[in-house]
Amino acid sequence: MTRRLRDIAALLALMAFALAGTPLATFHGDESMQIYMSGDYWQAFVRRQPDALKTQPPYPIDSDGHLRILNGSINRHAIGFAWHLAGLDESGLPPRPGWDWGLSYDDNVATDHRPPDSALLTARLPSALLLAGAIPLLFALGWRLGGRLTAHLAAALFALNPVLLLNGRRAMQEGALLFFGVLALLIAAWLAARLRRQPLAWLALAGTCGLALASKHSAAPMVVGALAGLWIALIAAHFTPRRVLIATITVSTAAALGFGLFIALSPALWDDPAARLGDLLMVRAELLEIQVAVSGGVPMPLVERAAMIAREPFLAPVMHFEVSWWRDIPQINAEIAAYTAHPLSGLQTDNLIGIGLTLGALIGLIAALARRSPADWVVLAWSGAAAGSLLLNPLPWQRYALPWIPAAVLLAALGVSQIVRHAAQRWAESRAGVGMAARGSRHLR
Repeated sequence: MTRRLRDIAALLALMAFALAGTPLATFHGDESMQIYMSGDYWQAFVRRQPDALKTQPPYPIDSDGHLRILNGSINRHAIGFAWHLAGLDESGLPPRPGWDWGLSYDDNVATDHRPPDSALLTARLPSALLLAGAIPLLFALGWRLGGRLTAHLAAALFALNPVLLLNGRRAMQEGALLFFGVLALLIAAWLAARLRRQPLAWLALAGTCGLALASKHSAAPMVVGALAGLWIALIAAHFTPRRVLIATITVSTAAALGFGLFIALSPALWDDPAARLGDLLMVRAELLEIQVAVSGGVPMPLVERAAMIAREPFLAPVMHFEVSWWRDIPQINAEIAAYTAHPLSGLQTDNLIGIGLTLGALIGLIAALARRSPADWVVLAWSGAAAGSLLLNPLPWQRYALPWIPAAVLLAALGVSQIVRHAAQRWAESRAGVGMAARGSRHLR
């Protein structure tokens, strides 16, 4: 088997692993909300009335307008498409608002807010497929960062990361966020290594940035990382005023086109986009206040936010839910126990492995800062934007770290590959030294 075939076989095995655990993932209430909102698919593509998806204030909590303006559009339309293909229709959707957080778990189940397992699996498939699709993208980005070894390590660490697996397997927005976010970064790294014009690649970058933002608004650090890293790489190659101007215009145009596509894919923003974007920020701030109140009433101190940057990729246990009272639900506890014990839940790192991978990421960061190749600039800008977003985040919710975890995975893969290569080089040098000493000894005899 050639190297390329081995690479493909390894990636297919990792993708199959990510998909295989989809039915086992523990349930989250937001899955029901996303499934309920997939009714927008029928409104837009079956009845062909997309204008009905526009929003206007006010936005009562859990109203359709509130849910539309707060959430990305890609996943809910993908769920609707999957249901349509499976022969399901709107009659099987959960009642509004999908999951009622004002009711107990048992009352939600009794009122059909939790879908049957077969329907839930159908709704999970779009996100799970995109999660699996992100694995070869990260492999390709790892290859640009450090070659074959870095690529394989990055793909494996991504595919085995229990936090990425759980969130990507659910009927939520994370699979789309990871796929389109990593794709935008890969295209940016590819463009950064090429100084001549690549108009189709620039259009692809703009398109994937728009798709990432339409997948979930928290893809912003990945989009900013892709665009900022590309801009830095372009001007670092030849730092002249003309080069800076061209790079600034080109990257700004890609950003504007990507943002335009985000608006086009977000019906909630169509009616006066500037005003609706203001509404989005206002509604997001109001929801954040509610979430902080539910989580204890006090925003996380800055030191705790900084600790999340180091802890979440490899050291923190998987967070299966955010609301504290879910820990008292027997059904959820049973699902967590069964999922965690299953090999398909991913690599449940102990302290030793987690510390080793965290140190590997630190070594990878130092290596990227020292080398500053085009791909290094993209990953460094992504890491900075994602880590910075966590410093602004007042909630100790693991899902908010998802834009950062793949960057940490890449840095850890780079760090470990640097250690392996250095050790191999030292070993080869020592073997060569032993051989020379032996030949010298024979010559003296």
